[in-house]
Amino acid sequence: MKKTVEVCLSPKLYSDKLTKGKFITVVTDIFRATTSVVAALDYGVKSIIPVANLEEAHALKLEGYTVAAEREGIKIDFADIGNSASEFFKPELKGKTIAYSTTNGVKAINKSSDAEHIILGAFVNLSAVARWIGNLNMPVVIFCSAWKNKVNLEDTLFAGALTALLMDEYGYCTDSDSAVLSVDLWNLAKNDLLSYIEKSSHRHRLAHVIDEELLKYTFTPDTSKVVPVFKDGRLIKSGK
Repeated sequence: MKKTVEVCLSPKLYSDKLTKGKFITVVTDIFRATTSVVAALDYGVKSIIPVANLEEAHALKLEGYTVAAEREGIKIDFADIGNSASEFFKPELKGKTIAYSTTNGVKAINKSSDAEHIILGAFVNLSAVARWIGNLNMPVVIFCSAWKNKVNLEDTLFAGALTALLMDEYGYCTDSDSAVLSVDLWNLAKNDLLSYIEKSSHRHRLAHVIDEELLKYTFTPDTSKVVPVFKDGRLIKSGK
């Protein structure tokens, strides 16, 4: 099986991907879903139920689940917490299953149902994701959740970082121009990532909920070894 990397820069492009057969899809949504899910599982949350619409989130609330939900960076009135990674650093959440509602990240997870494995990637678990993929030796599609189907900088940068790591250390190759583009962007930004991300429109769109400490956490690679895997409708820690 040829070890290839393909990058889809927007959900609109996923259905036209060239990778077929058995492959891994890595969903990334740097602001905020995938970073927050890694943080939650790392801190001790048992599992996460990703839901796209607020009606489903509210139904799970009525069933007794803790709900994390926001829209445009504003916590929904019935939610217990918002979607920031820092919201999950609370002792009372350890061991719980949490319903997590977000638009872009959940949409990408749902569209990835044709993949053999669906995992979540962020800068915080970058090397852990690469190592997990390297152990399976399967083709990879990096799926950028983007923002309202528009290409964004932060997810593209992560795609470049992961592609470069897979090619440099795990023998992967690519004939995907979007993968080459993302690697070039990563090489341009990696020496001062926090400064570069100031160009991101979504960073400024969420400025009211992402302070400097959270921004630094989001863009510091390899603070976690957790790889979230989507299985039976839930996100859990990978056992691999």
